[in-house]
Amino acid sequence: MTIVFFGTGGTISNRGTEPENYLDYLDHGAVMDATELIQTYPNLANIADIAVEPFGALRSKYLTSTHWQQLAQRLTTVLAAPHITGAVISHGTGTLEETAWYLHLTVPSTKPIVVVGAQRPGLTVGSDTPLNLADAFRVAAAPDSAGAGVVVVLNREIHSARDVTKVANHRLAALQSPVRGPLGAIQADHRVHYWRKPTNPHTASSVFSPTRHALPRVDIVHAYTDADAVALDAFVAAGAAGIIAVGYPPGTLTSPLDAGVDRAIGQGVTVVQATRASLEPAVLGRRGLTDRGLLPNTDIEPAKAKILLQVCLAHGFDRETIAEQFATY
Repeated sequence: MTIVFFGTGGTISNRGTEPENYLDYLDHGAVMDATELIQTYPNLANIADIAVEPFGALRSKYLTSTHWQQLAQRLTTVLAAPHITGAVISHGTGTLEETAWYLHLTVPSTKPIVVVGAQRPGLTVGSDTPLNLADAFRVAAAPDSAGAGVVVVLNREIHSARDVTKVANHRLAALQSPVRGPLGAIQADHRVHYWRKPTNPHTASSVFSPTRHALPRVDIVHAYTDADAVALDAFVAAGAAGIIAVGYPPGTLTSPLDAGVDRAIGQGVTVVQATRASLEPAVLGRRGLTDRGLLPNTDIEPAKAKILLQVCLAHGFDRETIAEQFATY
C-alpha cells in the first residue's frame, strides 16, 4: 500500500517559533518542505508506505487557482498508477476548503484523496499536527474512503470537501460542516468510521476535469447596510465573467446592488445569488430572482459557489446548464 504525499505548506508544515507561542509563527516560522515534514514524524511509516511528491512550501493565503490546476493535474496522473492507493495533501487551513473543493470537482479518481491541516505548529505545546497528519494517512489507507471524493481531516473528524468550512481562527475544531455535518470520525483506537458518504457528484462522477488555461474571473460582492454597486461595477469593468452576490438572508440585496446586478446581467455577466446565512446557504429560486436572470446558489458557502461558477464558465456552459450544475453539485 503506497500513499502519495503532496506538501503545499501551511501551519501543519511550520516549525513554529516557541513552545507556547501560537501566533508569531504566522509571520516568522519556517515552513518545511514535504520530505522534511514526513521525516519529522517517522511513525507515519507504520501506517503506509509513503511516496513524497513535493509541491510547495507556502502559507495558504499565497495559493492561487493556478496552483489548484497544477495540483489537480498532478494528482490525476499520480493516482492513475496501479500501485498508488490514495493521496494525502497537507495544506494551510485558511484556504484549505477552497483547494479541496476544486479537487473534489475536477480529479477523476475513486481513490482516497485526503486534505489535512493543523491549527498549531508541531513545536508548540498541544500541537494537533502529529495526530492530524497520522489520521490523514489512516483515512487515506482505509478501504471505506474509496469513492468518498476529496475529504478533509482535522481534529479526528472526516469532512466532505463540499461541506467543510473554517469557522474559527485558533480552536482545534476550526474546520466544520455546519449544514450537513461530518462524514465520519477517527476513533480512539484509530479505526476509521464513516456514517455517511457524499450524495452529490464528485471526482470520478463529475462532469468537470482539470483545465490548463486560466479560470475565468469571478468576484464576490456583499450586501450590508448602505452597500452600493461601486465594487460590483469595478469587478465588471475589470473583466469579471461572473459575480457571486452574497445577500441578506434569504437572498436579497440593497437597491443599488440590485441595479448593479441588473446592469451586469445585461452585459452578459453570470450572477449567482447567495446569502450570508451560514446554516442555510441555499437560495430558493423565487421569480424575483430568476425572472431577472439571477441563478440561485445551492447549499454551499459563497467562496465555493465562486469556484463552481468558475469551473462551469471554464467548461463553456450556458446559463441554463450552469443552473443545472448548481442544482446538482
